[in-house]
Amino acid sequence: MPGPYDELEKEAERLEKESKTEFGRKDFILAISLLEQAKGIYSKLGFQGKISMIDQRISRLNNLVKFEKQDSTVKTKGEVAFQKRVDDVIKEQQRFTEKKTSEQGAIPPEMQRKLERVDLLVEKADKEEKLGKYSRVIRRYEYILEIYHSIPKDIRDFSQQIYDIEKKIAMLQTKK
Repeated sequence: MPGPYDELEKEAERLEKESKTEFGRKDFILAISLLEQAKGIYSKLGFQGKISMIDQRISRLNNLVKFEKQDSTVKTKGEVAFQKRVDDVIKEQQRFTEKKTSEQGAIPPEMQRKLERVDLLVEKADKEEKLGKYSRVIRRYEYILEIYHSIPKDIRDFSQQIYDIEKKIAMLQTKK
C-alpha cells in the first residue's frame, strides 16, 4: 500500500520529468523552477543523493541561462554595430547621389536654353506628326539629336533620349 512518501516521490519525479521537457523547449527558467520544486520535495523526504544531483542540474542550467544572455548581448552589440555600418554606407551613398544630382541640376544657362528649345521642338514635332507632315517632323527630330549631341555627357547624359529619338526617326521614315 503506497504511503504519502511514495506520492511525494512520484510528484518530485514528475517535476523532474517536466523540467526535462521544458529544457527541450529551451525554457530554462521554467526548468530551473520545476527542479527547485522537486528539490524541495526531496529535501522533505531526506533524499540527499537526489538533492545534490538536482543542485548540479540547476547549476548547469543557471550557467546556460547566463551564457544565453551573454550570447544575445554579444549578438545585439554585433547587430547594432553592423546596422551602424549599413546606415553609414547608405548615408554616404545618399550624399554621393545628392552631390551628383546637384551637379547635374546645376546646368549652365546655355545648356538650359538648349533643353528648353528641345522641349519646344518636341511639342511642334508631335503636332506636325498628327497633321501628317512627316518630313518636317524628321528634320525637327534630327535637329533635336544635334542639340543632344552638342551637350557634353559629363554635364548630362542623354543616351536614352538619343536612342528613343533615333528609333522614332526610323519609324517616321517608314511612314514618309
